[in-house]
Amino acid sequence: MKELHINTFAPRKPHATQKLVLDALDKGQRFVMIRAGRKWGKTSLMVSWLFEKAFETGLVCTYIAPSRKQAKDIVWTDHIQRMINELKRNKIPYKPNETELSVTLPNGGKVQLHGVENKDALRGISNWGAVAMDEYDDWEEDIYPTIIRPNLMTHSAPVIIAGTPKGFRNLYKVEKNPEFKCFHFRTHDNPDIKPEELKSIEREYMEMGMGYYRQEILAVYEKPYGIVYEEWPLENFVSCPYDPSLPLYMSFDFGVNDPTAIVWVQRLGGEYHLIDYYEASDADVGHFSQVIKSKPYKTPELVCGDPAGKARSITTNTSPIEEYRKLGIYIRVKDGVKIPEQIRTTHKYIKSLYVDIMQERFRELILNYRYPKKSEVLVNQSNEIPVHDQFSHGMRALEYLFVNLDVYTPPQISYRSIPKFEPGDSTIGI
Repeated sequence: MKELHINTFAPRKPHATQKLVLDALDKGQRFVMIRAGRKWGKTSLMVSWLFEKAFETGLVCTYIAPSRKQAKDIVWTDHIQRMINELKRNKIPYKPNETELSVTLPNGGKVQLHGVENKDALRGISNWGAVAMDEYDDWEEDIYPTIIRPNLMTHSAPVIIAGTPKGFRNLYKVEKNPEFKCFHFRTHDNPDIKPEELKSIEREYMEMGMGYYRQEILAVYEKPYGIVYEEWPLENFVSCPYDPSLPLYMSFDFGVNDPTAIVWVQRLGGEYHLIDYYEASDADVGHFSQVIKSKPYKTPELVCGDPAGKARSITTNTSPIEEYRKLGIYIRVKDGVKIPEQIRTTHKYIKSLYVDIMQERFRELILNYRYPKKSEVLVNQSNEIPVHDQFSHGMRALEYLFVNLDVYTPPQISYRSIPKFEPGDSTIGI
């Protein structure tokens, strides 16, 4: 670390593993990722480093949390206050601004706190000298590459991305980025934690489950708490390319105000190979039709989707399924199946599902599709209904496929034959 007039880690000093990170930054490593257990000291390191960079560059050095409230509650009232105390002790003038959550230093450098809930407010900023991004697994995946990364260009600003992992999400992907030097530390690597406190926190997390302990204390990648298809084997993420000799199925989850998702699955004996996945928001039937027809696949022998596809538009007085029919895509719908039932059906097949290694996004969906915790349960929603978020749309498309396959009679002539549907099924466009 460069010598400063103050100790930016006051009232302590950086511990040994924090120094490993700081040494890498001082030697010119511009992109750093820290995967750390709770209470290792990642937030204190990032705030201290930002003050160092603000003194060094005279630019705005920015800490970004998943929410502005979190930044204020955790950082402003704790780490910023300890830095203010150190500035006072050394008689260094400063200007705090609680409205914008910033501290301005004598050289014009500034440390400022943000949340990503108003991500558009972070676009187009050109005065950043350093950035620290905390609890990165709680961020939307596109914020760093589309908003934060361009802001670093003007001053070639360095960045720290940090967090405790929550499944195989954003931190997991950063580790595959060759630009980043990645560090992994456990809670145990913080020597400032008293032994009795460490034992206490270990015991508390173990009582929640060993998976939770490994994630929160050891900072290893685990399937998230409450994952719907916990039994899906990670080793089923393998190469399973398209085979024109196998049956091909396609299934939709129709989005109204949400993304529309499509899966392509082939069957090999008792195995189901997910060979392709596509999702998009704010796109019409014509867009998805072009995507489907651009694929190098034969005509699916079964195409199915959720009942939302039968809903007629007020403006066009037609449904998506009717629009697809006009374009030569015939979609089967099974009515009256509730979400808990479709999940129970999918449990029968999920261990036999193989996801092609090129479909990493779908692997991410399986590993993050989860039930809500009690504190997250909404009005009129039970614990049997998974969280409705970015991970649920593709999984619903898969569930609709298995619900239909559960009662499906394969064609007897060829894959181009019209399927024989069971009595009681609702079929549109056949």
